[in-house]
Amino acid sequence: MHLYRFLGVVPCREAAVDFSDILGALLGLTSQNDLGLASSRRDKGLMKVAVANAGLRVAKYARLTQGDGSDVIDAVAELELDYPIVIKTPRGMSTMDVYICNDEKEAVMRASEIVRSIGPDGRKTQYALLEEFIGGEEFALNLMASPATPRGVQVSDIWMYHKVESEGTMINTIQEMVDPHDHKYSLLVKYAEGVARAVGIKYGMGHCELKAKFDEKRNKWVDPVMIEIAGRIAGGRKAIMAESTVPGWHPFEAMIDAHCGFPVRMPPSFRPSQKAVQVYVPSDKEGVIKSMKGHDFERLSTYQESMLLKNVGDKVVRAHDLTSFAAFVWLVGDEEDVMLDAKKARDEFKVEVETDEEEKKE
Repeated sequence: MHLYRFLGVVPCREAAVDFSDILGALLGLTSQNDLGLASSRRDKGLMKVAVANAGLRVAKYARLTQGDGSDVIDAVAELELDYPIVIKTPRGMSTMDVYICNDEKEAVMRASEIVRSIGPDGRKTQYALLEEFIGGEEFALNLMASPATPRGVQVSDIWMYHKVESEGTMINTIQEMVDPHDHKYSLLVKYAEGVARAVGIKYGMGHCELKAKFDEKRNKWVDPVMIEIAGRIAGGRKAIMAESTVPGWHPFEAMIDAHCGFPVRMPPSFRPSQKAVQVYVPSDKEGVIKSMKGHDFERLSTYQESMLLKNVGDKVVRAHDLTSFAAFVWLVGDEEDVMLDAKKARDEFKVEVETDEEEKKE
């Protein structure tokens, strides 16, 4: 007979966030996040309640429950919002089912699509979330939480998103890692750490997405507003990129130590030694891929890793969420070289496609 001693439960995917701490409690573990706020780390409506209760700014929002989207009109009027507004699924991931709606007709349509549908996590969606559209630039701040650290929770790395609007959604072009110790980001750091505390993240990683505006006079980013926060490690290769550019930082070891209740080894500084960038490579066409050029990303001087999501014979669409890009490329090096390679990765990728109309003719 084998006896096992459980030390911690680590959430590695978005869908596991609200279950992992419950499982830890059932196993009798003490190194778990606040159980009373478990759903606030996953449900974007409850998340806003918890963050607002902590005295932090959140976007105006309302829950929409009517299957025909008819409650959109009253919600917009009650919140005193102007278009555009955002309609999203409350338990989404990877920017799926998030829509920027420029008029009432579009908002009603998107709300009716979401209410009582099956969400990206495979669970039935009971309501849609209507939110105030917040302008500015988008950021992701990754956090490390442990009672063994001096501040309890602190930002380890910041990623500045560069997004453009396309067909009602905001899509990525690149995401670049910036210095969390730079005074330009000090208000974002303070806000994100407050958000993590507000939703009860005490052990392990947090991934906070927010928007902010740049104040030229003060030379810093101001007025941060949460988009969402997850009680897990960041997706993609963000943790890997942080480890490769921040001397002495080992996020995967730190995550496991925190969830097991062990002391976490923190670096003396989270200042990155090199520029790290993730490039989102879209196709400029829709159809079945006949040929591809420029996908030999290893040719780039700052190349670290890449992932080709589409091949010849696959159907490709214009990017609208993280799952619809043709490729991802990760670059590390001197800032000027990295930014030049990022432009090459996007501009030199070309596909020749066969459209639906051409296929029907054949």
